[in-house]
Amino acid sequence: MKKKSLKNQALFIYFLSTIILLFSLYISYATQDWQWFSRSGSLIVILGIYLTSSQIIENSHRLGQRRGVYNDGNFQRDWAGDKQEKILQHARSHEEETWVMGKCGFNLLIIGTLIWGFGDLFSFLI
Repeated sequence: MKKKSLKNQALFIYFLSTIILLFSLYISYATQDWQWFSRSGSLIVILGIYLTSSQIIENSHRLGQRRGVYNDGNFQRDWAGDKQEKILQHARSHEEETWVMGKCGFNLLIIGTLIWGFGDLFSFLI
């Protein structure tokens, strides 16, 4: 991503966090139920996770593009010997595993934060 795009994205997330905070303060004050203000914290944490995990998202996207190139047969063998090629292949598979694990962890952080913030409302759905 471009530097300007990242800055605009961060500013938008700060703006969205402020709107969530102000809206939850209004609802909490109007209903005198301050759980809404507390719940807004989990939404703001999710936005913060998104900002801090943007590297995971970007690398996962690049990894998906690279997989498509390798699987389509467009990848031509480099001139390294068999031993070097095996080392490179192992490094690539390790990198893929690392980013897949990072993406899974990112998803678990979001799901856990939503349950933390809104889990008590689950009983109303059943």
